[in-house]
Amino acid sequence: MNTIDKIKTATGTVSFQEEGIVRYQIDQTDEITLQNVKEYLEAVRNLGGGKAFCNLVVMKEFIQVGDEARKYAAGEESNMYTIADAFVINSIALKLVGNFYIRYNKPVRPTRIFNNEEDALVWLRTFL
Repeated sequence: MNTIDKIKTATGTVSFQEEGIVRYQIDQTDEITLQNVKEYLEAVRNLGGGKAFCNLVVMKEFIQVGDEARKYAAGEESNMYTIADAFVINSIALKLVGNFYIRYNKPVRPTRIFNNEEDALVWLRTFL
């Protein structure tokens, strides 16, 4: 592992949750853009030294996610350091966006939406 344990991005903080799992706490922002997704990918690469991880993505506020960002996030290139993605969301609006992402963009890695972090972590640990 790298000696870095946390990286701040324009939209949140990337840190180790536990062995094999990276946590991305997304701050309140207007929109997640393609550039934001690429910045997150770079943070994970730097944090983990090029190793693949399970991702715990925590979104506490409603955030728009741009079409380009969703399409890129679902693809092979942006998932080179991803084993599985668990999104923890707490609003119906975000749940609709998440379900749209899974059904329409069809992520290349296992992806699920959860209401709480505990259930998300239990699911992510099945991939380790």
